[in-house]
Amino acid sequence: MSALALGIDLGTTAVKAVVLDEGARVVASGYAPLRLITGPNGMVEQDPGAIWRGALDAAQEAVGDSGRDVRALALSSQGGTLIPLDGRGAPVGNAISWMDTRPASLGPALLGGRDDAFYYGKTGWSLGLGCLPLAQLIRLRAEGVAPAPRTRFVDSYIVERLTGEAATAPSDAAITMLYNVRQRRWDPELLELAGVDAAALPRVVPSGTPLGPLRKRAAAELGISTRAVVVAGGHDQYCAAFGAGCRRAGDTILSCGTAWVLLTMVTGPRLDLATRLAPAEAIPCGLWGLLGSCPGVGAAVDWFRHVVSPEGREVPFETIEAAAAAVEPAADGVVFIPPAAGARGRLAGFGLQHGFAHLGRALLEGAALSARALLERMRGVGPSPAVLRAVGGATRSRPWMQIVADAVGLPLEVAGSQDVAAYGAARLAGQATGIIPPDAPWPRPLATMEPDSFHRQAYDTLYERFKRFKDAEP
Repeated sequence: MSALALGIDLGTTAVKAVVLDEGARVVASGYAPLRLITGPNGMVEQDPGAIWRGALDAAQEAVGDSGRDVRALALSSQGGTLIPLDGRGAPVGNAISWMDTRPASLGPALLGGRDDAFYYGKTGWSLGLGCLPLAQLIRLRAEGVAPAPRTRFVDSYIVERLTGEAATAPSDAAITMLYNVRQRRWDPELLELAGVDAAALPRVVPSGTPLGPLRKRAAAELGISTRAVVVAGGHDQYCAAFGAGCRRAGDTILSCGTAWVLLTMVTGPRLDLATRLAPAEAIPCGLWGLLGSCPGVGAAVDWFRHVVSPEGREVPFETIEAAAAAVEPAADGVVFIPPAAGARGRLAGFGLQHGFAHLGRALLEGAALSARALLERMRGVGPSPAVLRAVGGATRSRPWMQIVADAVGLPLEVAGSQDVAAYGAARLAGQATGIIPPDAPWPRPLATMEPDSFHRQAYDTLYERFKRFKDAEP
C-alpha cells in the first residue's frame, strides 16, 4: 500500500477529514458534527473536548483500516476561537467562539482609548468586531478573570494534543489580533492589553513546517502509525484556497458557508484603512492573502428556511431554489441586505404582489451582490481576478452559483473537492513530507458558470439599489 496523507478540517459546526494517496487523489473521507453552546448577551462557546473527539471520529472514519499507511497529517482550522488552559494543559472552561459578541458590551472601553486604526495597522483586523481573541481577553480582564497559564486556539490546542508542543501558522495567528502581521511576531503592546505573556502562546511557524511525530497516545486514538509526521496547517480559508489550487497572485476563492468569504492571493502584506481587508501569509509560503467577509450570508438563508415554515419545520433549500428559479433576475425590485457585524439585515422593495419566491430569490441575489461588494473593496488593493473559484456548501446549488456569476460578471468555477479545506490540509502535509509531488494533478472544477450578459444588466441596476439600501441608516 502506498503512503497516505491525512487532512483534518476543524470547522465551527463540523469536523471533516480527507485521506489522499501519493497522486493527491481522495481515497476516503470522514465527518463528525460539532455543537455550539449559546447563552445570553451574545455568548457562543464550544466544548474543547468535543472538538478533540470530533477530530478523532472524523479521522477514524476516513482512515478506516489504512492507519498504518498514514505518514503525514495537517490541520485546517476555524480561526479566532480562544481556548484558555491551566498549567497542566487542561481547558479552563469552554472555548470562546469567534462568533461570541460579548465584548461588544464594553462599548468604547473595548478600544482602550485608541483608534481602531491602531489595531488594524498591527493585525489587519478591526477590534470593533468585538468577537476575536484580543477582544475576549480584554473582556475577561475587565470582568476580573485572572489570565490562564496557557492561551491556545483551536489549531494549537489540537496540535499540542497530537505532538506535545503547541504551534500555529501565521494565517491562524493573524486572526487572534495578538499577532503583528508586518513584524511576524506576537505583538508586545497587544499582549499587554490582553494581559497575556508571550510565553503562554503557541509558537508561530510557516504553514508546511514539519512539527514532529505523533505522540503514542494520540496515534492510538486516531488509529494511525506513530511514524506519521504532523505538519503545520493553516486557517480554514487559506487551506481551502490552497486546496482549490490558488498558487499565483490574483487567484481568488469565494467561500460559501455560514459566512461568505472572499480571499485573493497577493505578493505581500497589504494594509489599507479604506477597505479594512485582512492580510495574512498564505499557502504556499511566499504569497499573502487578502480576506474580506460577509458574516451573515449563509446564516440568513438558514434563518429564512426556518421562519417561513409551519411549526418550525425547516423548508428544504431545494424548495427555495426551485421557487426562485421561476422569478426573473432582480426579483422584481426586492432587495435583501444580509446582516453584518453590528448591523441587522434588511429586506426592502417588496409589496403585496410579492411572495415566497420573490423573497427566496432576493436572499440568493443578496448573497451574490455581497460577493460583488467584496470584489469592489479589493479593487485597487489586490490584482483583479479573472475567475472566482467557489468552495463550500452553497456550491451544491448550481442555480445559486449561476446567480453569483451573473451578478459579479466573472466566470465561476466550483472546486473539484467538496471538502476542499481538508483536501488542502492533506495535500499540504503530503507535499511537505514528500509523499505527494508538487506537480501532482489538482482536482478539475466540478462545473463552470459563465456570466450571462443580459442578466448582468439587471444586476447592475439592482446593485445600485443594493448599495443605497446598504448605506442607508437602518
